[in-house]
Amino acid sequence: MRYLILMILLLCAACAKPAQWQSIPPTSTLAVAQFVHPQHDWELMAGVLPEEVSVISDESLKALDDLTISTLKKLPAREVLSQAMVRQCEEIVTASKERNRFETVEYWKAVGQCMKADFLLVPFVSRWQEREGGEWGVTRPASVTMDLYLIETASGQVRRYHFEEEQRGLAENLLQGRRFVKRQGRWVTPLEIAAEALEEGTRALGL
Repeated sequence: MRYLILMILLLCAACAKPAQWQSIPPTSTLAVAQFVHPQHDWELMAGVLPEEVSVISDESLKALDDLTISTLKKLPAREVLSQAMVRQCEEIVTASKERNRFETVEYWKAVGQCMKADFLLVPFVSRWQEREGGEWGVTRPASVTMDLYLIETASGQVRRYHFEEEQRGLAENLLQGRRFVKRQGRWVTPLEIAAEALEEGTRALGL
């Protein structure tokens, strides 16, 4: 009985929701950047690059961008400015000064101001490991490390949601509680992990 109670407590802790920021006003304009796959430390807003930089295909980055938009469409309606429009403002801002000479937050703040957006969501992916194997058995599990940054363009205030996971075996998966149930015990792809992270992260950031 003692071990059963301990397991329940562990599962409840795993099921706990991540800390949330206050919701941003529904009238706010939100711009969304394309996923950044940083290659240099100066591109980061926080932390350091992993020792081994992941190789991420253009197809996977495009899938992540599409996934971000589809995730935001499930949230309360607000005006969302497209990734293509953000890219245009990135080019405009970069034309004024070399990108690596910008302090990273100031760079993205300037991009958001160029967009005339109240908030700018900048997603980063620094680790991406494809699953080697199938749903019910792997030789190497999927692994993802992501950061979502929500920048208030007027003040430069930054909200951060950090996520990292390498899927583990059955016993360790059980301790993930909510995720284990959602995955039905399967070994998932990195895109499926990213989808869960985006849903969790956008809620945590107050979107």
